[in-house]
Amino acid sequence: MQLLSAAEYTPLGPVLTGHEFPLLVQKNQVVYVAKIATMADQPVLTQLADHPTPLMPKLEAVLADNDCLVTVETLINGQTLAAALQVNGAFSPVQVNRVARDLLQSLQHLEALGIVHRDLKLSNIMISRDRYYLIDVSAARKQQVNQSSDTRLLGTTGFAAPENYGFAQTDGRSDIYSLGIVLNCLLTGQIPDSRQAVTNQLTTAPQWLPVIEKATAIDPQQRYQTAIDMRQALPVQLTVKPKRHLPTVTLPTWPWLHTTWLKAYPYVKRALWITYAIFWLLIIATTLFGTDNWRDQLAFLLESIALVGTPVLAHLLNRWLYQQFPQVNWHRYRGWLRAGEVVLIIVLLASTGDIASWWGGKL
Repeated sequence: MQLLSAAEYTPLGPVLTGHEFPLLVQKNQVVYVAKIATMADQPVLTQLADHPTPLMPKLEAVLADNDCLVTVETLINGQTLAAALQVNGAFSPVQVNRVARDLLQSLQHLEALGIVHRDLKLSNIMISRDRYYLIDVSAARKQQVNQSSDTRLLGTTGFAAPENYGFAQTDGRSDIYSLGIVLNCLLTGQIPDSRQAVTNQLTTAPQWLPVIEKATAIDPQQRYQTAIDMRQALPVQLTVKPKRHLPTVTLPTWPWLHTTWLKAYPYVKRALWITYAIFWLLIIATTLFGTDNWRDQLAFLLESIALVGTPVLAHLLNRWLYQQFPQVNWHRYRGWLRAGEVVLIIVLLASTGDIASWWGGKL
């Protein structure tokens, strides 16, 4: 926490209830994810921070102090492949093709850096805005050419290549093996818990079977040797045609305006809240001294709450939902939330007379 505070990151709350980390943090009105790492991971993390990988969270900062290491990365707001598979079942071949091409783009960049992810699995792939992001580099390592096996044995049963368990050293082909398992899971809707399960659950899709078999070969020499090799072997007829876009107009940018707004934002926000509080004082004063009739006072106060208070309460509720459940893509439900807000206001306005009459009768 001290490292984050010193770097001017404000804690917002844990991503998972009951766990201190991963932690949502904020800086300059932008939300990030802070994670704990070991000092042994620092060289890999520093390299990833210096060379951002496509379709992976960008490491904004690597904070170190004695034996403590904290990373800060961009927040990928979406749903994991594991959750999508559980809810929707097996993916179509076209969807699987999209997943493969996005992940191979990330693996190709990691290969160029000499980094092995080592924990490519359904729960470490995030869907956001129809793209597929590889997350969680906690098991990543630099490939060591002169070593016969890894010093730390990491990976997830059913997804990890045989060499992850000490039979040989992991390299880019180990990630290709895991990707083959992931694609097979998406095609079949079945998640393996062992190597034998993988063999018994191979897809029957004729265009994908040879791709999956080669990617998940036990001998690394029998697999695709690079991400480019596997990308070229994907079924060509399943390639998704690019969407046609209308011509875009490039608008001028004024960096000074953005900087000025960031500096002025806290003061503007405070002024707006003060204005809002003064407005409520005027409403209360009008309620108390505008009329002597209790029912009219109650009706006016309830109408003010519906029109002035409900939108603010709904906004605060939306912010709470974003912070407490960042894995949910709330942008998809924004229209429904706004519609619910409008319905609530209409119901409150329609009921103010009855509520005032009932309450006035009680008084």
